[in-house]
Amino acid sequence: MTVARWYLRISAVLVVVASLIAVADDVYKTIDAQGHITYSDRAISPDSKKVSVDVIEGNPQEAARLAKERALVNADAAQTSKQAQQQAAEQQKQQDLEALQKRQCESARSRYAMFAAGGRIFKVDDQGNRSYYSDEEIDAQRIATKAAMDSACSQ
Repeated sequence: MTVARWYLRISAVLVVVASLIAVADDVYKTIDAQGHITYSDRAISPDSKKVSVDVIEGNPQEAARLAKERALVNADAAQTSKQAQQQAAEQQKQQDLEALQKRQCESARSRYAMFAAGGRIFKVDDQGNRSYYSDEEIDAQRIATKAAMDSACSQ
Protein backbone atom coordinates (compact mmCIF):
# COMPACT_ATOMS: atom_id res chain seq x y z
CA MET A 1 0.00 0.00 0.00
CA THR A 2 1.42 3.35 -0.96
CA VAL A 3 1.84 6.15 1.53
CA ALA A 4 -0.73 8.23 -0.31
CA ARG A 5 -3.36 5.51 -0.01
CA TRP A 6 -2.48 4.96 3.63
CA TYR A 7 -2.96 8.66 4.43
CA LEU A 8 -6.20 8.73 2.46
CA ARG A 9 -7.62 5.73 4.34
CA ILE A 10 -6.59 7.08 7.74
CA SER A 11 -8.13 10.46 6.90
CA ALA A 12 -11.37 8.83 5.77
CA VAL A 13 -11.59 6.72 8.93
CA LEU A 14 -10.97 9.77 11.13
CA VAL A 15 -13.66 11.78 9.34
CA VAL A 16 -16.18 8.92 9.63
CA VAL A 17 -15.41 8.35 13.31
CA ALA A 18 -15.60 12.07 14.06
CA SER A 19 -18.95 12.38 12.28
CA LEU A 20 -20.37 9.33 14.09
CA ILE A 21 -19.24 10.56 17.46
CA ALA A 22 -20.64 14.02 16.79
CA VAL A 23 -24.16 12.71 16.04
CA ALA A 24 -24.19 9.89 18.59
CA ASP A 25 -26.06 10.68 21.77
CA ASP A 26 -28.23 7.98 23.34
CA VAL A 27 -28.46 4.52 21.86
CA TYR A 28 -30.51 1.52 22.84
CA LYS A 29 -29.06 -1.94 23.26
CA THR A 30 -31.40 -4.87 22.69
CA ILE A 31 -30.60 -8.56 23.14
CA ASP A 32 -33.06 -10.90 21.40
CA ALA A 33 -33.96 -14.48 22.34
CA GLN A 34 -31.11 -15.95 20.27
CA GLY A 35 -28.58 -13.69 22.00
CA HIS A 36 -28.02 -11.31 19.07
CA ILE A 37 -27.21 -7.76 20.12
CA THR A 38 -28.76 -4.86 18.23
CA TYR A 39 -27.99 -1.16 18.73
CA SER A 40 -30.53 1.44 17.64
CA ASP A 41 -31.42 5.10 18.12
CA ARG A 42 -34.83 4.09 19.57
CA ALA A 43 -36.06 1.27 21.76
CA ILE A 44 -36.93 -1.82 19.73
CA SER A 45 -38.58 -3.74 22.59
CA PRO A 46 -39.44 -3.18 26.22
CA ASP A 47 -36.20 -5.02 27.13
CA SER A 48 -34.06 -2.41 25.32
CA LYS A 49 -31.60 -0.67 27.62
CA LYS A 50 -30.56 2.92 27.14
CA VAL A 51 -26.79 3.40 26.80
CA SER A 52 -25.27 6.86 26.99
CA VAL A 53 -22.44 7.78 24.68
CA ASP A 54 -20.17 10.72 25.42
CA VAL A 55 -20.37 13.23 22.61
CA ILE A 56 -17.12 14.86 21.60
CA GLU A 57 -17.50 17.76 19.22
CA GLY A 58 -15.30 17.82 16.18
CA ASN A 59 -12.34 20.16 16.03
CA PRO A 60 -12.65 22.49 13.00
CA GLN A 61 -8.88 23.12 12.93
CA GLU A 62 -8.19 19.38 12.90
CA ALA A 63 -10.76 18.85 10.15
CA ALA A 64 -9.13 21.64 8.12
CA ARG A 65 -5.68 20.14 8.74
CA LEU A 66 -6.88 16.70 7.63
CA ALA A 67 -8.51 18.16 4.52
CA LYS A 68 -5.30 20.04 3.67
CA GLU A 69 -3.23 16.90 4.27
CA ARG A 70 -5.59 14.87 2.07
CA ALA A 71 -5.33 17.49 -0.68
CA LEU A 72 -1.52 17.34 -0.50
CA VAL A 73 -1.56 13.54 -0.66
CA ASN A 74 -3.91 13.67 -3.67
CA ALA A 75 -1.68 16.26 -5.36
CA ASP A 76 1.39 14.07 -4.77
CA ALA A 77 -0.43 11.05 -6.17
CA ALA A 78 -1.50 13.03 -9.24
CA GLN A 79 2.07 14.28 -9.75
CA THR A 80 3.45 10.76 -9.45
CA SER A 81 0.87 9.46 -11.91
CA LYS A 82 1.66 12.24 -14.38
CA GLN A 83 5.40 11.52 -14.14
CA ALA A 84 4.78 7.81 -14.68
CA GLN A 85 2.69 8.56 -17.78
CA GLN A 86 5.37 10.89 -19.15
CA GLN A 87 8.06 8.30 -18.52
CA ALA A 88 5.98 5.61 -20.25
CA ALA A 89 5.43 7.93 -23.23
CA GLU A 90 9.17 8.65 -23.44
CA GLN A 91 9.98 4.94 -23.28
CA GLN A 92 7.46 4.22 -26.05
CA LYS A 93 8.93 7.02 -28.16
CA GLN A 94 12.44 5.60 -27.61
CA GLN A 95 11.26 2.09 -28.54
CA ASP A 96 9.60 3.43 -31.70
CA LEU A 97 12.79 5.29 -32.64
CA GLU A 98 14.90 2.16 -32.07
CA ALA A 99 12.51 0.08 -34.20
CA LEU A 100 12.69 2.68 -37.01
CA GLN A 101 16.50 2.69 -36.87
CA LYS A 102 16.53 -1.10 -36.99
CA ARG A 103 14.27 -1.14 -40.09
CA GLN A 104 16.45 1.50 -41.77
CA CYS A 105 19.57 -0.52 -40.98
CA GLU A 106 18.05 -3.72 -42.36
CA SER A 107 16.94 -1.91 -45.52
CA ALA A 108 20.42 -0.40 -45.99
CA ARG A 109 22.07 -3.81 -45.46
CA SER A 110 19.75 -5.40 -48.01
CA ARG A 111 20.50 -2.71 -50.60
CA TYR A 112 24.25 -2.98 -49.94
CA ALA A 113 24.09 -6.79 -50.21
CA MET A 114 22.47 -6.44 -53.64
CA PHE A 115 25.29 -4.22 -54.94
CA ALA A 116 28.02 -6.20 -53.14
CA ALA A 117 26.88 -9.40 -54.84
CA GLY A 118 27.38 -7.78 -58.23
CA GLY A 119 26.10 -9.42 -61.38
CA ARG A 120 23.49 -7.94 -63.71
CA ILE A 121 21.76 -5.28 -61.61
CA PHE A 122 19.07 -3.13 -63.17
CA LYS A 123 16.72 -0.32 -62.33
CA VAL A 124 13.30 0.30 -63.86
CA ASP A 125 12.68 3.61 -65.63
CA ASP A 126 9.42 5.59 -65.81
CA GLN A 127 8.09 3.54 -68.74
CA GLY A 128 8.78 0.24 -66.93
CA ASN A 129 11.85 -0.64 -69.00
CA ARG A 130 14.92 -2.20 -67.44
CA SER A 131 18.09 -0.18 -67.46
CA TYR A 132 21.17 -2.18 -66.46
CA TYR A 133 23.93 -0.65 -64.34
CA SER A 134 27.44 -0.56 -65.77
CA ASP A 135 30.31 -1.96 -63.72
CA GLU A 136 31.38 1.58 -62.80
CA GLU A 137 27.83 2.45 -61.66
CA ILE A 138 27.68 -0.76 -59.60
CA ASP A 139 31.00 0.13 -57.91
CA ALA A 140 29.75 3.68 -57.20
CA GLN A 141 26.44 2.35 -55.85
CA ARG A 142 28.30 -0.23 -53.72
CA ILE A 143 30.39 2.56 -52.13
CA ALA A 144 27.32 4.76 -51.59
CA THR A 145 25.19 1.96 -50.14
CA LYS A 146 28.08 0.86 -47.87
CA ALA A 147 28.29 4.41 -46.48
CA ALA A 148 24.49 4.54 -46.06
CA MET A 149 24.53 1.15 -44.31
CA ASP A 150 27.36 2.17 -41.98
CA SER A 151 25.51 5.36 -41.12
CA ALA A 152 22.14 3.66 -40.55
CA CYS A 153 23.54 0.72 -38.57
CA SER A 154 26.04 2.60 -36.38
CA GLN A 155 23.36 4.40 -34.36
